[in-house]
Amino acid sequence: MKHCLILFALLPVIFSSSCKQEKKASGDDVTNMWTSFLSDLEAEDKEAFKNSSAETIRCYDCIENTPSEVQQMSILREQDSLWYDKIYDDLIYIPIDSFIANDYDILFNPQFINILQENETVYLSEQKEGVTYAHILVITTPPTAFFEGGQHSFLFVKEPNGFFKLTEISTIP
Repeated sequence: MKHCLILFALLPVIFSSSCKQEKKASGDDVTNMWTSFLSDLEAEDKEAFKNSSAETIRCYDCIENTPSEVQQMSILREQDSLWYDKIYDDLIYIPIDSFIANDYDILFNPQFINILQENETVYLSEQKEGVTYAHILVITTPPTAFFEGGQHSFLFVKEPNGFFKLTEISTIP
């Protein structure tokens, strides 16, 4: 049992160590984009945030980040047999204007922005079918002997004009 706990505690460290080589391969454009993104968050520049985001952001945490939303989701799970599909096919895609009005200040509070600026960040870049994706992983909860830790993941897609747009905010695990 102790061996399993140690293994799970070390997984984020092993994962981040193996990804450090990818950091160099991702290029300065991803690093610069993330630095600029963080500067906009720190300045609370919601217009710049909107300009650097897609029309919708995939964000599970955004559907349950207030007590009333938790209650609404509980009712959905109890009353709708297709609740899972409804969540993952529809509700987690938050229109950018709605995100800024309802979720931006909750998620991007000063404490969280500081964590994003200070904690270990891993940059991953990949191309699929001619599209460049940038995955930014930030350790937001360090691992302990009893918890594997956690990361926030930010997915950006490079547009044909060369600019990256935020398309997803998620957590791992």
